[in-house]
Amino acid sequence: MEYPVDFLRASSHEDLEKAALDFMSALLESNPDRPECFQLPDSTQVPIGLSTVGLIPLYGGDFRQKLLALFDPKDQSTAVALYLANQWWAVEDILKTADPLRKGLVEVQTLGERIVLYVLNRIVYRAHEIGKDEVPFLCHSKDDFVKVLWKDGKAIGFYSVKPKGSSCIDSLNQGCQLSVMDSVFVRKSYRGSHYGLQILEDFVQSFREDSLGIKYPLSTYMYKVCEEYLHMYPEDKHLLWEVQNDRGTYQKDLIAHKIINVPLKGEIGLDIEEAEFEHFEIALPFVIISESQFRGSHARIF
Repeated sequence: MEYPVDFLRASSHEDLEKAALDFMSALLESNPDRPECFQLPDSTQVPIGLSTVGLIPLYGGDFRQKLLALFDPKDQSTAVALYLANQWWAVEDILKTADPLRKGLVEVQTLGERIVLYVLNRIVYRAHEIGKDEVPFLCHSKDDFVKVLWKDGKAIGFYSVKPKGSSCIDSLNQGCQLSVMDSVFVRKSYRGSHYGLQILEDFVQSFREDSLGIKYPLSTYMYKVCEEYLHMYPEDKHLLWEVQNDRGTYQKDLIAHKIINVPLKGEIGLDIEEAEFEHFEIALPFVIISESQFRGSHARIF
């Protein structure tokens, strides 16, 4: 069977939002005492009603493109399914593909791939796999350069880059002086298999520049991945820089020099996804629409 990432290649944001609003209109006419239910992969039944359905922004702070999401009544901060192509899809199924050619690191380009990225970042990472001391990644915009990592028909991670000349990570007033990797994530169940090194190699191959940046601060694990990379490619010792841009103050330090002074522990090969790539972000809302609010084109924001 095909999954959303396979059949949403030619779909538009407008198509999805129109279908969502049509569904909401039909929901207003349904019997609230006998709601339909959506069955999750673990057999949990989630009622579909005005109190469990809401519109969510696909690109974080940009509310122009929205998706219809279903929330568990016990946890209305996390979506368990999305309404795509006139049917509900569980989160784990949205991360699947039937295309055998979709494997390894694939650049995000289609709407279906953007939705996969949203699910990985906003639902899987933020709701289930974020460390207790980590700050969530920013939501990616529709123009960000991102690659999703595919393995055995499943999306298992991603990394994103601020290309040279684009708005800097911590400053909107100047362009990046070099391309900077600013977020990386691999699902916990797939860690420990050198995906960090694979991602770093792909970053270097995708941006063939004299200097490349990795967002400050690097963790010990990230230094280990860089150390392993530089051991394999000693000719790149002047390539990788730790980049910090705080309110217009731009600073970069050569990672090869810093590795010498970093107390590295553990075995070489620990993955990049265990590093603390931190972004500061205000928690973004999801929207629940009641009957009166829907008819009046107003929304209640949580």
